[in-house]
Amino acid sequence: MQEPCELPKATRKRLVKFLQILKTWQNDRIKSSDFSRLTGCTESTVRHDFFLAGFAGGVSNGYNKEELLNFLTVKLGFETESVELKKCCIVGLGRIGAALLDDSIFQDSGFRVGCGFDSSVNRVEIMRSTFPLYPAYEMEWVIRKEKIEHAVLCVPEKDAQNMADRLVKYGIKGIVNMTQVFITVPQGVHVADANPALALKQLLINNN
Repeated sequence: MQEPCELPKATRKRLVKFLQILKTWQNDRIKSSDFSRLTGCTESTVRHDFFLAGFAGGVSNGYNKEELLNFLTVKLGFETESVELKKCCIVGLGRIGAALLDDSIFQDSGFRVGCGFDSSVNRVEIMRSTFPLYPAYEMEWVIRKEKIEHAVLCVPEKDAQNMADRLVKYGIKGIVNMTQVFITVPQGVHVADANPALALKQLLINNN
């Protein structure tokens, strides 16, 4: 996968949202006002983000959907058709983690799930998935053997920081944090907080 372009973090996040919108957009053209309406960004922010990314295909009646879709796919490093998908692991197979066993959720993400882990050996033995599941005590050798550098963290809140520390120790460079705990990691390791409750709270704050 191509490395993501050097852009401000906020711009990159918005561009990823714009890309997801384009994938389901039904018309041949899309305007800045459409992105603004669907994301809450101002139209000037949308245009500025595309300018920073180097896209100059906008006209008075909007952007060509396919042209912009292809541009952002390449610019953000999401080309996967001719490149092997990166592997990630799911850590914690409770309610949220179990839902992620449907690996179709990761379609078009640039990743595929290589394995899952849980502290309950019984849970690992009875659950079924299209990828192997292991007890948490086997994480180190599996992660190193499979060269996995990204993890989706779905453990109980009380275990979140400890598990994050272990993942970093085993070579994980990026964590999608599905818990409500704000975990701390060393410099060079990236965390994306994705807990729905926290996201909804942020929306509530932004709307007040």
